[in-house]
Amino acid sequence: MKNKEQKYTGVRGLVEIVRKLRSEKGCPWDKKQTEETLKPFVIEEAYEVVDAISSGDKSEIMEELGDLLLQVVFLSEIYEERKEFSLDDVAMSINRKLLRRHPHVFDENFSLKEGECLEEVILKNWETIKAEEKKEKSKTGKGKTKSGIEGSSVYISESMPALHRAFMVQEKAGRTGFDFDGVDGAMDKIYEEISELKEELEKIRRNPGEKKTLEKIKEEYGDILFSSVNIGRLLNIHPCNALNQSSNKFIKRFSYIESRTGKKISELNPSKLNELWEESKQAS
Repeated sequence: MKNKEQKYTGVRGLVEIVRKLRSEKGCPWDKKQTEETLKPFVIEEAYEVVDAISSGDKSEIMEELGDLLLQVVFLSEIYEERKEFSLDDVAMSINRKLLRRHPHVFDENFSLKEGECLEEVILKNWETIKAEEKKEKSKTGKGKTKSGIEGSSVYISESMPALHRAFMVQEKAGRTGFDFDGVDGAMDKIYEEISELKEELEKIRRNPGEKKTLEKIKEEYGDILFSSVNIGRLLNIHPCNALNQSSNKFIKRFSYIESRTGKKISELNPSKLNELWEESKQAS
């Protein structure tokens, strides 16, 4: 095994391993993979990297980063087999982007004007450069959008987790100046959205099964979630972190209730459940 490890070292070694796995005498599973079949693994591995970072376990972080890197190498190899681009092309693409988007670091002629704040200039330049890139793509026919919404300057991929996507959309909108003056305005907005949901719920009670009202209820509920994300953003709280914390708190309290009774939860009467729930809050 040691000799094999010496043969396949670093990123180039990983590339050679993937090529071997994809070769005629390689692994049947690896040979049949496509960019489509690998999409779920890219998402899964990205989440596992985040979990590893949260754990603080360095060996686990290293392992999960390796798993994510494998997806990048694997996908690049698939495209290289079709002679479309290679891993080096992928690296060169991000290299160019980083150099282009960080003139304050790589441009020797960059300098601040009197009274300018570096962080504000960086953000302004970042959006300007991205807009220029988008314009250039449209000229060359690259990066064509499927719909008007995808052409928006605040559009974020729908493949992203919904709460994080909402956070990023709001951040982008905020940078354009489209934002609340403070958290109080965002709080008022959520009360407004809750009121609108209540109105739709009353309508559905009067006309059960009304499809338009059911769709409107979904819309208003989504507006409440979106507004909640805005409150967190203005408080510098990421919604995913806050929601995970609340989910963990609920799991801990629910586990307490399960440990305090020999019965199934469904067999407990409401008053006993409330009593145990209050106990769990004291215990946690």
